[in-house]
Amino acid sequence: MGVISQVPELTLIEGKPILKWGGASYLIPRLKHGVLFLMVNQLAVQLKFCEYRIHLDFTKGRVIGNEAIDGLYEHARQFGDIAGEFSLEPGWDPVVVNRGEEGVSFFNMRMRNWIGKADFTKPYIEERSVVALIKGVPILGLPDLIINRDGKPWLVIELKTTNRVNRLGFLEPREAYQVEAYYHFLRMMGLGVEGALVVKIIRGIGVRVVDYVEALIKAFTSGVNHSRLSNGVMMHVVKVRETAEFMKETEWAVDYWLGLRNATPSPSPGKCRVCDHRSHCPYSLS
Repeated sequence: MGVISQVPELTLIEGKPILKWGGASYLIPRLKHGVLFLMVNQLAVQLKFCEYRIHLDFTKGRVIGNEAIDGLYEHARQFGDIAGEFSLEPGWDPVVVNRGEEGVSFFNMRMRNWIGKADFTKPYIEERSVVALIKGVPILGLPDLIINRDGKPWLVIELKTTNRVNRLGFLEPREAYQVEAYYHFLRMMGLGVEGALVVKIIRGIGVRVVDYVEALIKAFTSGVNHSRLSNGVMMHVVKVRETAEFMKETEWAVDYWLGLRNATPSPSPGKCRVCDHRSHCPYSLS
């Protein structure tokens, strides 16, 4: 797992998914819904919002709403044009990003920005891919920004965009889990990052997260838990858990994909009101 010099490669051999990494080949176990690997953002929703929502995303399809589309466009503006990789038409959409040939193509395309290719002598690097093998299952993470210090990665940052000013000061558990996973994955690969941050930006205000690298460093080293960097930009420091605690929770999530248990719903009126599946979920309180 500590090998970062070799780029992971996903392939299908006689229909069986194989991960080649670090001179070894790993047969990926059979996973629910035909997925070949997991994504950190999916685990974040599964663990910190509602697991049954993820279950329905794969059995019923997911809804691409206007807010999701706005978020993809803003992310593309922040880090380069990635919008073409996704469906940008509102409505129901099958989840194919980690299934079948599309999944293989998506995974290997993301390895073009493999973390092992990064130049850590630069002040920061954008959009690098990280991978962890947990219970034999590849989990792909896509950190938005890593700030380097002394030729090594130092702070890992997840960018979240919103249209609502009142959401800037609120750090959602799934946002915290996502960057925490990146933190632990980097350390598992021998890259000893020291901090995990979430930056929240109002869409369309014309700034980029990389404009705030120096402000992020200053805020983090000052020891604050959160800081308003400017109008429309807020930083949150995530308190990462010990590796054992993080792994225990993440392995529990992976058990669902391995078919070792059924999906566990986490209904609440607030969650159900904003869930795409509220009209047909048997657990909906909306």
